[in-house]
Amino acid sequence: MNVPAAPSIVTIPRYLAAVQVMHGVRVPDIARALRVNPSVVRRWLRGTLVPGIRRVRGMTAVWGGDPELLALGAALQRYCRATGVALDEAVRMVRAGRRTGPERRPHARRLDRRQLTLPMQRGG
Repeated sequence: MNVPAAPSIVTIPRYLAAVQVMHGVRVPDIARALRVNPSVVRRWLRGTLVPGIRRVRGMTAVWGGDPELLALGAALQRYCRATGVALDEAVRMVRAGRRTGPERRPHARRLDRRQLTLPMQRGG
């Protein structure tokens, strides 16, 4: 009995790389189709920038795919960038149904130990 594997989460970089291979388009072509700068597309490909839902819907309207599944991948990318959790761990958390993930500890504020000079009061 074969159990179908759960579909893998499609992130924006994986989706755009697949679009480049399947449709034979380059970064300038993708940028022109989505009406953005090529530098934005390069940042999407590197994963340093995550497009909003409007752009995700635009991508799937042009090249196909499920906009909800791609939006889930984009949301997980944002979550990973904000919390520092690896994408695999975030996917495991989603599949396990955990409601909370690890929280990034706030940086401990250093106490300002500089001595302040106070003006001398003059006796009068």
